Amino acid sequence: MEAALRDAVQAREHILGVVAHDLRNPLSLIMMQSTRLHRSASEPDRRNQKPAQAISRAAARMNRLIQDLLDVTRIEAGRLPVERRPLSPGALPAEAADTEVALATSSGIDLRLAVAKDLPEIWVDRDRLLQVFENLIGNAMKFTKSGGQITVGAEVRTHEVLFWVKDTGAGISPEDLPHVLDRYWQAAAGAGRLGAGLGLAISKGIVEAHGGHIWVESAVGQGSIFYFSIPTSRPEEDRPQMTH
Repeated sequence: MEAALRDAVQAREHILGVVAHDLRNPLSLIMMQSTRLHRSASEPDRRNQKPAQAISRAAARMNRLIQDLLDVTRIEAGRLPVERRPLSPGALPAEAADTEVALATSSGIDLRLAVAKDLPEIWVDRDRLLQVFENLIGNAMKFTKSGGQITVGAEVRTHEVLFWVKDTGAGISPEDLPHVLDRYWQAAAGAGRLGAGLGLAISKGIVEAHGGHIWVESAVGQGSIFYFSIPTSRPEEDRPQMTH
């Protein structure tokens, strides 16, 4: 049964990889052509580029969904690629907030930093951890109304650096709290779906691939805080080997 399950997972991963590749070819063409439509238009035409912009946004969402599906499959198979390099952890919250600040401002949300000084070096995949921050900050903005606040922070603890994203949003009910990091889980936040429900599960997989932990504390009406920790120790596979 274990062998059959392993074969089924590998077959699904292969099929998903083929489908994702075949989808991305025409999707890349759509994204490229929509960009060209905007650049090649005359100045008066550029002022009315809403259709081209809508195409670009839709294509970007499709590309993100394809990547999320691939990441979930890799996490399930224990093969999520993580390329670790030494990094000053204070740069991560700052870079993540800088990417999201324009959207937060347009939504009337105050996006702040609370990063301690002199944080110890960590060995991480920078792009993967920025992906975690993107998911957590994006999730916070979905549930935080105009006039609210989101804080992105970092501090040192024993043998680890603790990161967090805190919001003043709607909060999470006690019955929903244990399922927040599950695949495809979605909280109710108005009408319609809020996405595929993969972002937090992928964040969990990325953090655990770094040897860390992720969890959430929340109360209805009082907002939520998503924490994740990353060890400060250098990974075994990256340590120089001793010779005798």
